Amino acid sequence: MATAYDPTSASEQPVPLPSAPREELALHGLSLQPPLTRAGRGPGLVVFLPPRIAMNAKEGSEKPLDPDPVQKWAEEGFGVVGVNLTARTDVTEALAVALAALDSCEAVDVEGKYAVLADAPARPVYDPQALEAVSAAIPAQPTVVALISHGAVPSSANVPTIVHAHTATAGKARRDSFYLKPAPSGATVYQYKATSPYFVVPAAGPGAYAPLDAGVAHTRSLVFLREQLGGPYFDLEVIWEEHTYFEFEERSVAKTMGTMVAEPYVNHVPTITGGVGREKLFEFYRDHFIFNNPESTTLTSVSRTVGADRVVDEFIFSCTHDRQIDWLLPGVPPTNKELEIPMIAVVNIRGDRLYHEHIWWDQATALKQAGLLPDTVPLPGGSGASLRLPVSGDESARMLLDERAVASNFMFGPEWGVQK
Repeated sequence: MATAYDPTSASEQPVPLPSAPREELALHGLSLQPPLTRAGRGPGLVVFLPPRIAMNAKEGSEKPLDPDPVQKWAEEGFGVVGVNLTARTDVTEALAVALAALDSCEAVDVEGKYAVLADAPARPVYDPQALEAVSAAIPAQPTVVALISHGAVPSSANVPTIVHAHTATAGKARRDSFYLKPAPSGATVYQYKATSPYFVVPAAGPGAYAPLDAGVAHTRSLVFLREQLGGPYFDLEVIWEEHTYFEFEERSVAKTMGTMVAEPYVNHVPTITGGVGREKLFEFYRDHFIFNNPESTTLTSVSRTVGADRVVDEFIFSCTHDRQIDWLLPGVPPTNKELEIPMIAVVNIRGDRLYHEHIWWDQATALKQAGLLPDTVPLPGGSGASLRLPVSGDESARMLLDERAVASNFMFGPEWGVQK
């Protein structure tokens, strides 16, 4: 186990990312992107993209971390043909050319079974009847077995179809995201508060691109595509275990980053520490995390939930606070206290690599166990009374490991709360 970063060591040599080049096809506006996973193979997907002018993207606006749809689906493990729609695009011809390209692509391992994803607007100002043209072209292509639409409901659904529909007026949506089934066309419709039909497209820019709704829609689309195409499936637990092994056991920055997509991020929510984007995250792992954890660090698993593209890990982080732990107690010198802190990690995995981690814990119990949080504080108002803070120490970890270890509701007693 390494104790400091050494760029010359064998374990810190850069791990190449999947780099299958995108190929421009003979028909203008079409390109083929093979899967961008370590596996390098997967089913085929045709993505119809809206014209840039239709999205009203602001020039010079900060680029979102989320990649364009073609790259994103390739990182999920699909071979993707992107079709950039223009006023001159013949949708029927474009679909035929795209399917032929997938048929001939060696990296597409599910033959004769493809899906179509159409980012078509509900208000057909810039690309008239794009979605209807796609729907009309599908019956002539028996290899198309599924359709996903963003922003509009097709008048008819010839294959299994889901729709991610924006709400033109956000106030009309009863909740952030809800499920309607079926639509008159036979499609399954999900409704979102997003106000633009391009809410899943990062290039649409602020005000149109809605990253939270886009994330929910993406997961639903991924589940649907896997059901219809038979994959791709990855062992998310193995991917997460590999990542934590390189973080805590081997302690390699390069190998840890090698388990992640091109532009990942990590957020330790209570302390707002981590990194957004490959460069910043590399610096965080190198300078503030991997070699920053005490050698006594252990992770004790409590529970694990695995979803379509996420792992939710409940665990106990234990260590002796014998050094400054920047991500956990930033700026706090070592107290040599024993820490046992319950944590939750929500890990988003794209394809066979990590996209992001959200790590949560109760910072009050961390401060209390480190001896930095008093048991009582003066009660405001000048009464002279004090308040015993309702904060637990290592009891929270002990009860999480054994529900009988600590009596519930002990903070309801008279020795807690206001003390005169």
